This record gives sequence, C-alpha cells and structure tokens, in this order.
Amino acid sequence: MRINKLLTVSIAAAGLAGYGGVASADAAAGKKTFNDVCAECHETADFEGEAAADLTATIKKIVAGQMKHKKALKLTDQQAADVAAFMAGGGK
Repeated sequence: MRINKLLTVSIAAAGLAGYGGVASADAAAGKKTFNDVCAECHETADFEGEAAADLTATIKKIVAGQMKHKKALKLTDQQAADVAAFMAGGGK
C-alpha cells in the first residue's frame, strides 16, 4: 500500500515538473519574439496588467487558427508563454 502511494506521488511530481517547463515563461525571450513578430502592429503597453495566462491562451488560439488575426502566427507553446509574460509586464 505504501509503495502505491509513493508511486502515485512520484508520478504526480514528475507530471508537474514537466508542465513547469512550459509554464515558466521567460520575458526576456518574449521581448525578442514580440519585437520580431508582434511589434509591427502592437504595443506592449496596451497589454500591461493583463494576466499572462489569459494572454497565452489568446496567443495559442491565434496560432491554432481559432481566433482571427491580421496574419498567421507560428509560435511554440513556450514562445507564446514568453511573449505573454513580456506583454503582461507592459514591456518592462
């Protein structure tokens, strides 16, 4: 019984660790991607104070073609999270 509990906890911890790689956004990397892909039409100050998670979800919808956008975006989940972190901070 104790082994089953230990195994369950270990699997859950490994799953969370794997999820954390995408969840930990890098605003510095997001700045570069934003400047390369988004800055032509958007200003970071327009997004300051918005939740990074909400911005990430919106960017992912655009990438998936589920939300209308001026041009198609090709970003990884990590890039989307990085850009969202940068945008949520108002470019700071």
